[in-house]
Amino acid sequence: MSLNNLFTYEIIAQETPNIKRNCSKCKTNTEFYCSEKFRVNANQKIVDIWLIYNCIHCEGTWNYPIFSRVNINKMDSMLIQKFMNNDKETIWYYAFQIKKLRKLCNDVNADIRYELRKEKLDSRSNEVTIILCYKHDFGLRIDKLIADIFGISRSKVNTLSQNGTILLNPNISMKSKVIDNLQITVKGDWF
Repeated sequence: MSLNNLFTYEIIAQETPNIKRNCSKCKTNTEFYCSEKFRVNANQKIVDIWLIYNCIHCEGTWNYPIFSRVNINKMDSMLIQKFMNNDKETIWYYAFQIKKLRKLCNDVNADIRYELRKEKLDSRSNEVTIILCYKHDFGLRIDKLIADIFGISRSKVNTLSQNGTILLNPNISMKSKVIDNLQITVKGDWF
């Protein structure tokens, strides 16, 4: 008889990714951090919206374009209000659009601090299924996360995956990036 316990692990980003680009004040390729502020500029019925980034050395700014030359009547009034009020959830949504940022910048440093909000594993169980909740995608690898959860090396994670002790649903590579609602099933009592 197999006992199966189900746990939910929430991966919570502690910071937004920094970007790297040329600073007009420093005259060098440097890192910028998200100021967590929008700039909204309206000219009659046309609006431009940027997310402001600051240079870590001189506080010079770079404006990440969110909307450019959009008719204000075609935008949701609640969304405009979020931009005007510097809504943190909206800021973080745009700050984690890493693919779009990479097109506009020299580099995006997605190696950020994160917290795992979890329940304590029950050691009496011989099979555990973990469901991952991942709100902000920052490119965290599955093998690194599993190693962090269980306090083992990545090579041990890969060995356990190859012998069928650790299974992923959907069935993707251990070297893939974490996705929301990924299920990790661990069989046996090795942990």
